[in-house]
Amino acid sequence: MQKTLIVHSGTFKTGSTAIQTFLARADREGKLPPEVAYPTIGRGTHSVQHQNLYSQLLGEVLFTPALGTWEQLVESIASGSAETTVISCESFSLLKPEHISAIGDYARQAGAKVRWVHYVRDQATFYNAFYVERLMVMRPEHAELVDLPFEEFREWSPLDMSFLHYGQFADTITSAIPDVDLRLRPFIRKELRDGNAVADFLSTCELPIQGSGAGSSNVGSGWRTVETARHLAPIVAAAPMRGRLRGVDSWKATRLRWIQILRGEFVTRATQLGWNDVSAVYMTPEFRRELLDDYREDNLLIGKLGGFSFTDMIENSTFPDYNIGDYAEIPGDEVMQVVKLVMQGLHTIPEEIQQEVEEARARRREAEARRQGRLRRLLRR
Repeated sequence: MQKTLIVHSGTFKTGSTAIQTFLARADREGKLPPEVAYPTIGRGTHSVQHQNLYSQLLGEVLFTPALGTWEQLVESIASGSAETTVISCESFSLLKPEHISAIGDYARQAGAKVRWVHYVRDQATFYNAFYVERLMVMRPEHAELVDLPFEEFREWSPLDMSFLHYGQFADTITSAIPDVDLRLRPFIRKELRDGNAVADFLSTCELPIQGSGAGSSNVGSGWRTVETARHLAPIVAAAPMRGRLRGVDSWKATRLRWIQILRGEFVTRATQLGWNDVSAVYMTPEFRRELLDDYREDNLLIGKLGGFSFTDMIENSTFPDYNIGDYAEIPGDEVMQVVKLVMQGLHTIPEEIQQEVEEARARRREAEARRQGRLRRLLRR
């Protein structure tokens, strides 16, 4: 039986979270058909995307073997009954040729053909959305970057934004995995099947799953929420979270999950305050035109490779007006509500994170007990 490994590489801000959440929930609830697998290998049970597989390819410090490895995935595909295995992570769109070649090698070891699905979003709307997300992430390692200019984001972004050259990335995939089944799709609402990212993905992948109307997009962040996150980033960076996470396999990865939980509560409160009725737009018409010109040749290439007129789609679309107001005009009592919530959250470890810490410490105690037992047996001999 010819098996298929579907690699979904995003890109970022193209409905990936909705797709991943839908598949993870279907897997958890036993609603995936037997011929389809969305493995916990590489993502663990508390995450919806396969970030750990990306981290392993790059040899990152965030790689946690306990969350699953490529070698385990190969064994699972080769020995399992599922015809199709899906892995999904937006960070796959950052991979270099050698990493993509490695994925091809792993797939061949598993006896699977690679079907690579990649969504492309016009660079201006992505640029704005990703800038907002970078501020909202409040990642401690990036705290010193949050006050740098929007127009220079490509230069100071914590991620290499060369992945906005979608055509070059598509060429890299086909060169690194010559027999790959590459499927490119435009992330434009009116172009999506049923106007829905999940339904479009399932159809593009030829998965026998109903997904019309399934999944939900992230809550859009209004400029008040984003600017508050900008002010909170240094505070999050200074919080003594590491000491509460002693014993976990990767304290940095666990800290990021803690911040993610906290950010969700932050956005919920900001939404209740009416801060997120309209998404933040930092893009000016002049800078949008500059981006359109910068990426036009690459977008023409995407049109040729993907079979759709991506450049025309972008240039005929509209963009919302710049809407960033004066932060000093936000009522102080509203700001204090969200700041107090975040401050409390930084010093109160979430239940699921506490459980992870306790489980990791228990594993370490058991390992130490086994080591001591072996040592005692050696001494008795």
